[in-house]
Amino acid sequence: MNLTKFTIENKPFSWFILLLIILGGVIANSKIGKLEDAPFTIKQAVVLTSYPGASAEEVEQQITDKLEEAIQSMDGLDYLDSDSRPGVSRILVVLKKTIPADDIPQMWDLLRRKVGDIQSSLPTNANPSIVNDDFADVLGLFYGIYGEGYTYRELNDYADDIKKELLKVDNVAKVSLFGKAQESIDIKLSYTAMNQLGVSLEDIMITLNQQNNLVNAGFINTNKQRIRVKVGGDFTDIKELNSFLVNTKNGNQIKLSEIATIEEGYVTPYTTKMKIQGQSAVGFAISASAGANVVEVSADIRAKLSKIKTDLPAGLHIKNIYDQGKESQDANDGFIFNLVASVVTVVVILLFFIGLKNGILVGSGLVFSILATIIVMWSFGINMERVSLAALIIAMGMLVDNSIVVIESILMKMKQGIPKRQAIMEAANASSWPLLGATIIAILTFLPIRISPDATGEYLSSLFSVLAISLSLSWVFALTQSALVCDVFLKDEPNKENTSDLYQGKFYDKFRSLLGLSIRYKYISLGIFLTIFSVSFFTAKYMSIVFMPELEKNLFKINAFTPEGTRIDYTEQAADEVYNWLKNQEEVKEVTVTIGMTPPRYFLASSSYGPQSNVMHFIIKCDDFDNVEKVFNRLEEQKRDLFPELFVRPELYSVMSPLDGKVEVRFMGNDIQVLDSLNHAAMDIMRSSPKARHVHSSWFNMSPIWNAEYSSNKVARAGVTRADIANSFKIVSDGLIVGTYRDENELMPIMLKTDEGSTADIIKVENMSVLSKSKTVPLPQLVNNLSVDYEYQLLQTYNRHRAISALCDPVQGVTTGELQKDIVDKIEAMDLPEGYTLMWDAEKKNQKEAVDAIVTFFPLAFLLIIAILIALFGNYKQPLIVMVLLPFSLIGVVFGLVGLNRAFDFMSFIGWIGLLGMVIKNVIVLLDEVNIQRAEGLSHFNAIISATVSRTRPVLMAAITTMFGMIPLIPDSVFGAMAVTIIFGLGFATFLTLLAVPVFYALFYNIKTK
Repeated sequence: MNLTKFTIENKPFSWFILLLIILGGVIANSKIGKLEDAPFTIKQAVVLTSYPGASAEEVEQQITDKLEEAIQSMDGLDYLDSDSRPGVSRILVVLKKTIPADDIPQMWDLLRRKVGDIQSSLPTNANPSIVNDDFADVLGLFYGIYGEGYTYRELNDYADDIKKELLKVDNVAKVSLFGKAQESIDIKLSYTAMNQLGVSLEDIMITLNQQNNLVNAGFINTNKQRIRVKVGGDFTDIKELNSFLVNTKNGNQIKLSEIATIEEGYVTPYTTKMKIQGQSAVGFAISASAGANVVEVSADIRAKLSKIKTDLPAGLHIKNIYDQGKESQDANDGFIFNLVASVVTVVVILLFFIGLKNGILVGSGLVFSILATIIVMWSFGINMERVSLAALIIAMGMLVDNSIVVIESILMKMKQGIPKRQAIMEAANASSWPLLGATIIAILTFLPIRISPDATGEYLSSLFSVLAISLSLSWVFALTQSALVCDVFLKDEPNKENTSDLYQGKFYDKFRSLLGLSIRYKYISLGIFLTIFSVSFFTAKYMSIVFMPELEKNLFKINAFTPEGTRIDYTEQAADEVYNWLKNQEEVKEVTVTIGMTPPRYFLASSSYGPQSNVMHFIIKCDDFDNVEKVFNRLEEQKRDLFPELFVRPELYSVMSPLDGKVEVRFMGNDIQVLDSLNHAAMDIMRSSPKARHVHSSWFNMSPIWNAEYSSNKVARAGVTRADIANSFKIVSDGLIVGTYRDENELMPIMLKTDEGSTADIIKVENMSVLSKSKTVPLPQLVNNLSVDYEYQLLQTYNRHRAISALCDPVQGVTTGELQKDIVDKIEAMDLPEGYTLMWDAEKKNQKEAVDAIVTFFPLAFLLIIAILIALFGNYKQPLIVMVLLPFSLIGVVFGLVGLNRAFDFMSFIGWIGLLGMVIKNVIVLLDEVNIQRAEGLSHFNAIISATVSRTRPVLMAAITTMFGMIPLIPDSVFGAMAVTIIFGLGFATFLTLLAVPVFYALFYNIKTK
């Protein structure tokens, strides 16, 4: 009341503050950071170690296991997930969700120390381990440069120049090039010429290494100067290589051009390649500085690229693949439109209930609450993004609740003839504490989301923050701004009516009779409520349950794989086939393809594969989501016939990190064959389900290995070493690096290759010549046997246990939960050998962790809510009435979701939590009015009737404004189910407030009626 009194008695100051809020809100809205989605910290790092020449099993045993043993001692480690491939170890280090984001850099420093300390224990020919802790960085602006007829060297040069220019743009933190071809100098040897001239492989390698290595010749000191000495001789032109002299062991010097053909080329096999519209391309991914407005950075990047385009030659294009700034602006514009629509809807509902003037008075408080909320958000660095804007819309109806209660009370008191100023003070005095308690409780229901350590909790954290800010401010404005405008714009009314006559009319008379009847037959009423609850409980089995909804973008993506062990050139051919099919779909506008690796993380929830030779990734753009669905479904129907040798998995974009499969069962044990057998049995169960698709193994398929059985006796007689045999194989296939050619800032490897082509003919390889120090020796003279075996190119471990997973996705129209019901029991019934275990991962695990993280902290919020209720009411019965009513709030939720065929997802769960706060708030205000009526001497029966009737209009106004304010969210792919949950849940909750509360009050207080 003192706050209200100060506001009214200091009107010039109060109007000045309100004017500042309007101006500040407008400025804050233009300055506040804008993002497409709420960020969340991906608490993962990758440890990469190369071990050339080792098999997957050798990498697992000699590299991966030793590194994991060192890493597992880290405090805060959640789990380790490793991939061991021939020559490469990749360990995914995942921290516990409870680790604060601010502590993550320190944890990665600790990881580096752990990895560094173990390096001396690794095999001597293993390369140093690399800790990649920016693995999860988001480079939200993704472009590509391409043009028909341009070589990779030209694309590389232009990409390098563009990168330099983009790094000059304000608030650009990093520019990463992707798909850049590694140029090389290829020396294609002629074995015949080498034999004739007596040149050995060792001669060439030694001479080239000595010639082109940088040497430090030191300095010459004079009396005054210190002069650096440069010893020339570095290769500066490819022509110099042709005339370069190779020294042989017998003292001869042979020109390199006499024994080899020298030309510029590219390292083969390449690691990654990128294509835009079927043409070779180089991509550049750009990230904004921390705290920068990505919308502004995006606009500056577009402006810079527009200037760059004017200087590009004809036929060279720069294509935007993904622009987080534009996506953020579009998302914000869409939500702002929904926000404005919600405000207008709320005001129109108020006008209908309480007239033009009173509706404007209440609606003005809504506007001030929103503007002040934006100011506070800006001040505390809370961005405008999908979640925070949705929070504003969710809060919309709740924001007017406090103003409705205060202004309604003022109007009723004035109709009783109480002077305006006195009516304002009495209404504020009577409402302030109950409204404060109800507001705090509404905020507390969202507290478990804010303190949840799960990634979903971090993603939704701004939901709590924005609701806490806006609801708190709405309470302040209800007691200040609402009181002020009432004092200025309302006029005193003569005492024409008695208190008992304020709620008269056919509606109130019939409602009063219904209340009396419900209380008189309270046990029958209770039975009706319980019957409705039972029906909803039965109906719930028809409700679909999913974890996280997918985004309705005009983009979708495809992760596709050729069999393990496939040459990347063949993978590229397969990618071209998929591209050719896509470009012939009339709905498809643009297609970007990456081969060998997924693109940089241009979108927060991006998948990550590679580098591996069998990976393809497609980004497909259509005009709208309807066209995306058409192409997506058409591809699903035809892919087996079109691409029988490929594993093709189309995906829609999601708000959370994507999964390799939505259903995943992991088997852990030691023996590869046993694991393989268990996994195939699980996949057979998945394939037998009509609800499953995309069934695959995490290890994929076995691939051939060519065994050359080394004979020590034969090798010793021939004077050949194992290294000679290995180098000869490299020359025949990918090439052998023997030096580095420096071209300005580019370092190009010098590769020794054969002049017989890069595609090996098995018969030729079986009879190939091995280059030794002084001669060539046919391979059959050095080995006992040549044979082909099969092995897994990928071995995985999970927390140091060898692990393999069977994965699948639900078919179109089936939820993950429905698929799980169909297969989980069958897989869990499998007979596992001793020492072998299974665990469920993917969506099942993520959903459980997300829900558990919130439910874990819900008792804390629940206890705080109960404490506030007891403090407000001063007894136990009325808080108990509130608690008993809460489960009934699910009735409307179930009927709404089932009726509209919407799935109950994690956002619906959050909506239901918010709904509990709305229900509690309404019940608090109603029971508080009952206590006021009791204090005035009314009996329990008359008090509950009178209080319920007097609260009917404000309760209906608050509920309907909230429900209609949520309508613009229904079409939203992320928050649509949440909107349905709140609309239908609140609709039935209003019925509970007006009918069930009196019945339960009568039951708890044993009200007797005549």
